[in-house]
Amino acid sequence: MTAEVVERVRRSSRYRAVDPALIARMASEELPKARNLDDAVKRVKRRLHQAVGAFRSGRAAPSVGWPADDPAALREACLAAMRGHASTRERLPHLDAFYAGIWEVTGRPGHLLDLGCGLNPLALPWMGIDGAAYHAIDVDAAALGVACGFLQSVGQPHVAEARDLVADVPGEAADVALLLKLVPTLDRQDADAAARLLRGLRAGHAVVSFAARSLGGRGSHERTYRARMDRLVGESGRVRGVAEASVPGELVFVLELEPVHG
Repeated sequence: MTAEVVERVRRSSRYRAVDPALIARMASEELPKARNLDDAVKRVKRRLHQAVGAFRSGRAAPSVGWPADDPAALREACLAAMRGHASTRERLPHLDAFYAGIWEVTGRPGHLLDLGCGLNPLALPWMGIDGAAYHAIDVDAAALGVACGFLQSVGQPHVAEARDLVADVPGEAADVALLLKLVPTLDRQDADAAARLLRGLRAGHAVVSFAARSLGGRGSHERTYRARMDRLVGESGRVRGVAEASVPGELVFVLELEPVHG
């Protein structure tokens, strides 16, 4: 029955590009609680909306025609595309300060791991990491396709892959791992997923951020997310230093991680 739920969910144009492994995991979790197959499909779609759909605006981002030879035009194209994803849209007024503050703590990475990346790779012109290896991971193949096309157009060494981070922690080594606004999404799926991810990452630093306000901008979450960050540090068991690099609208914590052994 899991396969049938996956097939029916993927008939929806809204979720056709979502990693089938993620849909299958959610289906296996929801089927025992569902009244019937239709109810299971509704349950999975509801969870997918929280994990993926809520961040999309419905506007299509360009996947071709990046003006790589015109820096000003390239930045404008990137900004236009990033406005189509809620997570990156909120960050646009502060891109220069955002990455400068992070690299001040970590140093400029030679290998960057971007987890739950969405359209964040399009912020590359503001990162100042030309030549670095960029590893982009998300469950949304549509966003990954845009990111991969962009990185290829600008000549950035990169890998882009679909991966369910709740079930599959990356084993690749990196200087810095970005978990930008990712923890609340993981928490809604598995209470231990974020800590498990931090415990397994082979990175010297992890950057964890939270939106200071709700998607609708109606309420502040700062106190809640600061408390969540404190718990996450304790749960992971391998954080040896925390620095803050917050910008207006986004709480940003740079974690120095103990090496992973074995």
